[in-house]
Amino acid sequence: MSTGKVTLYIAASVDGYIADDDGGVEWLDEFEQDSANGDIADAYEEFFASIDCLVMGATTYEQILTFGEWPYGDRPTYVLTHRDLPRATDAVEFVDGDIGSVATELEREYDHTWLVGGAQLARKFLDANHVDELRLSLIPVLLGSGIPLFERNDETYGLQHLDTRTYDSGIVELHYEVTARR
Repeated sequence: MSTGKVTLYIAASVDGYIADDDGGVEWLDEFEQDSANGDIADAYEEFFASIDCLVMGATTYEQILTFGEWPYGDRPTYVLTHRDLPRATDAVEFVDGDIGSVATELEREYDHTWLVGGAQLARKFLDANHVDELRLSLIPVLLGSGIPLFERNDETYGLQHLDTRTYDSGIVELHYEVTARR
């Protein structure tokens, strides 16, 4: 049986933050509006069509709930949490377990999993060697402070460049294969 891949597909400011100091992502709104049509929307739709499962942390899940309608339809979504949270849809399943075990199970069951975020979960998946690809959309803004995409860590990871896309809005998407922990 083949093993599915996990892709961390996430946006960050050019200085490496995924949210402001309060966890807000309102700074993304301007760029979401600019990219609702055109190349970025097409690239997102292409990526979304390639995945058959999503996984995210509780904080990311709660933030997505504030946006209104559930944006992922009936795509199976796993939320890693120790807390009781409201279920957005029947496609959402709450999981409380060891990251390595959860990731291994997702890789067995699904061909392509989108690791939505947040930063803590991304680091845990990386540290457990369960991120195959990184697709990072750099948003042309400097926040100066906030929640960093990657917390400081002693681990070094090798990346193999796969693709770079530049969009009219100034967003640059970097696509890498995670090759090895060094």
